[in-house]
Amino acid sequence: MEITKPNLSFDHWREKIIRVFYVIVALIFTVEVIVFIAFRNRGLLNEEVPHDFQYIISFIITPTAINAVLVILCHRVNAMNIKVQIKNYSLLITASLMAAVMAYIHCVVGAILTIFTIPIFITILFGQKRMTGVITIINCILLIFSTIHSAMYNHDSVYFYLNAAVAITLLLTAYLLSTVLIAYNKANSDYVYTSYQAQLSLKEEARNDSLTGLYNQKTFQSLLKSTMEKAKHHKTPMSLAIIDLDDFKDINDNFGHLEGDQVLLQFTNLIKQQCNDGEAYVSRYGGDEFAVIYPEASKELAYLRLETLRQRCRQIPRSIIRSGQISFSAGISYYMEGDMNENLLFHQADSALYQAKENGKGQTVVYPH
Repeated sequence: MEITKPNLSFDHWREKIIRVFYVIVALIFTVEVIVFIAFRNRGLLNEEVPHDFQYIISFIITPTAINAVLVILCHRVNAMNIKVQIKNYSLLITASLMAAVMAYIHCVVGAILTIFTIPIFITILFGQKRMTGVITIINCILLIFSTIHSAMYNHDSVYFYLNAAVAITLLLTAYLLSTVLIAYNKANSDYVYTSYQAQLSLKEEARNDSLTGLYNQKTFQSLLKSTMEKAKHHKTPMSLAIIDLDDFKDINDNFGHLEGDQVLLQFTNLIKQQCNDGEAYVSRYGGDEFAVIYPEASKELAYLRLETLRQRCRQIPRSIIRSGQISFSAGISYYMEGDMNENLLFHQADSALYQAKENGKGQTVVYPH
């Protein structure tokens, strides 16, 4: 099963919210049109706005245009190469201004003042209590100004002042709830990310050798099969090398297992330096045995790479490895075309390795030998 990293990027989620803003603009426009048609048919339009055209300009076109411009500007800001914090605040300020536009346009509707709680709840996404506090203060100021403006049209209504009091209470409630949810989300995201790291670590342990970090035998077998299938499908060559360090048992017996591990690590570093990404898959097949898959490589190229590796092994200073220079024997098999499978390819490379040892070690033999 593929382990997917949780997407905690603000860019990803800001983009989603901006798309929601566009939907909200369209939704507000649709609702305004429906309200206009319904009120017009029932004769309920405000007497102060006697003309349909004036109503359409004031309550449909104007708020829609202003909100659309705000969202477009927010989208532009988020596309710029600027600090993430500025982008985050631009999103929240946009939501606050959209709320202020609706509160100003619909000043006779006392319940509209509760719209200022929305930007505060959006701050939960960014998980910063200080940001929540700043946005709460901004929306509280906008709410107060909107209340003063609305009071000019609702000065005789007790219910308006009740709605204003409820709106302020809900705004403060939104702040308190947001701070709690931010703390909860932080704990939850920390847990999710820790679990992701643990899964990666377990996957790494399952695929790789614990000492060298190279692929282990199980992963090698899977890679060998998939590489051969690709070679057959694309009709391209591939080569396989089996490498065995010479006299490794004597190193362990005479110098100890710590020195043996140092030899394995030095050899691993050299072979990693030689193999660029995608050019070879290197595995620790056994104790002192390594397997290298060369996708799309001829037997001549594989041989050349091994002999280059042999030269590098001779250049390791004595101060690094007390047991002397690293020597290895290797066998190479290759696939060109036909019905060969991965088991036969491995058997041929192993046979070539056996012949290299029979010939006196410290050499590379290509199958057929």
